[in-house]
Formats: sequence, C-alpha cells, structure tokens
Amino acid sequence: MTDHNDQQDLDARLLEQMRQDFLEEASDLLDQLNLHLIQLEEEPDSDELANQVFRIAHTVKGSAGFAGLEEMSAIGRRMEDLLGEIRKGRKAVSSSFIQAMFDGLDLLTLLREKAAAGDASPVDITPVLRGLERAAQNAAAQDETPGETLEKPSAADHELFEIYKGAYSQLAALKHLVYSSVHLYDEDTLAALFSKQIAQKMRPERNSVWLVKNSAQVVEIARDGKLVPEDYRQTIAIDTSPAMQRLINDQHVIWSSSAEDVTDLLPGFASPVIMPIKAKPAAYGFLALDPRQPAEVEVYQFVAEFAAMMLRVSKLHRKVDEQRKELDEMTAILFRQNNILSSLYHVELDLMRVKNPVDLCRILAEAFVHDLETRSAAIFIKDEEAGRLRGIWGSGGLQDIPALSFSRDEIVPFGRCLETGRIVSQIDFSASPLRLGPNDLTNWVVMGLKGRTKTHGVIAAELDVGDVTDSMSILANYSGILLDNLILENRTGISDGAASPAI
Repeated sequence: MTDHNDQQDLDARLLEQMRQDFLEEASDLLDQLNLHLIQLEEEPDSDELANQVFRIAHTVKGSAGFAGLEEMSAIGRRMEDLLGEIRKGRKAVSSSFIQAMFDGLDLLTLLREKAAAGDASPVDITPVLRGLERAAQNAAAQDETPGETLEKPSAADHELFEIYKGAYSQLAALKHLVYSSVHLYDEDTLAALFSKQIAQKMRPERNSVWLVKNSAQVVEIARDGKLVPEDYRQTIAIDTSPAMQRLINDQHVIWSSSAEDVTDLLPGFASPVIMPIKAKPAAYGFLALDPRQPAEVEVYQFVAEFAAMMLRVSKLHRKVDEQRKELDEMTAILFRQNNILSSLYHVELDLMRVKNPVDLCRILAEAFVHDLETRSAAIFIKDEEAGRLRGIWGSGGLQDIPALSFSRDEIVPFGRCLETGRIVSQIDFSASPLRLGPNDLTNWVVMGLKGRTKTHGVIAAELDVGDVTDSMSILANYSGILLDNLILENRTGISDGAASPAI
C-alpha cells in the first residue's frame, strides 16, 4: 500500500512539474502566436506565416494535453484543424478566419493565466470551439453570404471606404510596430525599426530618425527604412540652430513653414515636419517626415510618443544591465574575499601547530599558491652567520629552491626589501623578471617575513590575475611572528636532514 501511495505522489509531482514547465513556455508561445497572427492578417498569402501559426497551435495542443490542461489542448486542436485547411489550400485567410483565431488566442491566454494563478473556476470554451469549427467548415475565400445582391457603391461611399481603409492600415501598422519592437533594447536598432515601419506601412515620401548623442548634438541614425552607416551619418549641433533648440529643449513640433532653417537641415525633404521624441528634461531625438496627407501627421505623432517610450525602456534596460554587471563584479569580489579570509583562518590554524621553521615555510609557500592563488612562491631565510639568504621551500612548479643561496645584495629586490622593510614589486624594476636560479618570475612581488625585532627572510611570489598582496602581507607578517618563537625554540636552526644554518 505504501509503495502505491509513493507512486501516486511521484506521479502527481511529475504532472505538476510538467504543468509549470508548460505554463512558463506557453507565455512565450502565445506572444509569438499574437505577433504571427498580426503579420498573417497583413500578409494573408504567406505560407511561412501560416506554417509558424500551425506549429504553435500544434505545440499548445500536445504540451497542454501532456500537462493535463485539457481545455487548452482542445482549443489548440481546433486551431490546428483550421490551420490545416489553410495549409492544404482548401481555405483562404479571411477576416472570419483571423477573428476566430484571435478568439482562440484570447481564450488560451485566459486559461493560461487562470492555471498559473491556481484558479480552478470553470470557463465555458464552447462558443470559441464552435467559432473555430464554423471557420474551418465555411467555404474558402468568401466572407459574403452567397446570393446577396449588393448595390454598387456611390462615389461618397467609396471615398468613405478609402478613408476607413487608410485608417485601418495605419492602425495595423502601429499594432505591428508595437509587437515587433517590445523586445528590442538597442537604440540604433529601434531607430532603424521605426524608420522601416514608417516607410513600409505608412508610406510618407521620406522619413528619418535622429537621436541625441552626448547631450550636444543629434545624429541621423536611420533614413527611409535603413540604418545609416556610421561614417555617413549627418550630425547637427543643437545649440547652432534655433529650430533644433525649440525641438530638443522645448520639445515643440517644427513645421517647415514656421522655421526657414528646417529645409536646409534636411536636404531632400520637400515640406518636412519634425516631431520630437519627447522625454525629460530634453527630447531623445526627433522624427523627420514628408507626409503625403496632412491627416497622417497625428498618426506619426503617436509613433513619436511610442518611440519615446521604447527608447526610455531601452535606456532603463541598459542601466539595469550595467548595474547588474557591477553587482555581479562586487559579488564576485565579495565571494573571493570571503574565500580568502576563510583560507587565511585555516592556514593560520595549521601554522600554529608547526614545530620547526621548515614546516612553517612549506605551509606558507603552499598557502600562497593554493589558497591565495598566486602562480608560484619561494621562501628564503637569513643565515646570520654566513650572511646569506638560503632557499627553504618553493611551490607552484619552482625548481631547486632549497639548493639556492644568495648574498644579501646579490638579488637586488631581496636586498631592498630587507633594507626598507617594504614590499618590492616588478613595477619598481621596470617590469624585469626576477631570476631565482633556473626560475624566472614575472609579475612578481617580494615581501619580508618580519618578526617583532627583525626580518627573518623574504618570500617571493608570482601573482596571477588578481591582486592579493594585502592577504599575502597579512599571512607573511603572521608567519614572521611565529618564526620568532620557532627560532627561539630551535636554536640549532632550520633542519631538513642536512646541516642547518644558524639563525
């Protein structure tokens, strides 16, 4: 019985996970479906768009079924059937087809939101299913009722129809502009998209999009639907033109009839209208247009307002990205410092247990390489009787360090470090490598192992990418103090099985 219950619990968890995965995916799918339906409405003969809509409906049908969302699956199935008729050439994309598909999309969106919110209240999907079924069964390409006798439209009716048709086309263009730009955050790309949509869908004689750069000038980014190459972009200084100052600072629409210098600023434009892309405290730029009809100006003004909103979103996204990168860098530094502090704590515990200077040098050199992430480290201790520095331990691939012995002044950075008590680096020696026997160290630093009353030796380390000299100094100073105690306890010096120098 227990095994059966466990299996049921597992099945329920798996189903819930599938449901959540689908609901997350469905949000993007329905956004794509909306955009493709808008495009298909404008390009009803596009087989590619019909195929894209079909694939989304097919995905919704199958994935929703697997996730246990039967109502969404049923709607996806009917939409898929309707698209199948289109793809087979049995139906044409008509206004009734588009309406039925948008009804299905609206219901899918509602069902998805209710499922994501955990709302189990019932929704009547029957009317939408019937609408999709009727659209699939209707005869192709005809929205009018057969047999109707239509009166020949009068000239006034035809003119009114053309006005409505033009208004509808403009609204469709605006709708397409909105959906095609909501995921773009690069300012130049947005400018090119605005210019392209204006050129293709609204059809003024000419258009260009200018953006403010460096707060002092406006630059032509796009013209007649194309991005202007950077080397050919026109630039206008804002403070050299009264029209530009009114446009950018006061954010007034500029007409060629009210500003004589406008035509000179925009060669090729017959009767330009310039609309600010409004923002605070000054405009982001402007749209320059040669409208065919005066009535089109209101629509273009809406485009300018929408452009302002999208450019503001673009700037906010860029600011968020910059702050996210800065936060990521600070977080990485914080984690690195935390790891280093943790390493220092454990290394110091190990050093406290050391009984002789050689073990201390070994632990210190290994800690520099493995915990502080230097490339290599070598430790040299003063032999007071011989007046020399003896190699004790090398880490990070250094060779023959214990076999090396130098006079105090033979290695100049060593001598300077012992004399001044300060850290000496490659920068002090014009980036020259530090040669220690067969080893050449680059990007190196040398610091002393300072006890309470004297410096016992030096440690030379080769830095990697990060600067960890502060942490290295803390560990070196702590080790120098420990050496005081060890030297007092080991008057015979450092011993590794061979004769030991006096310290």
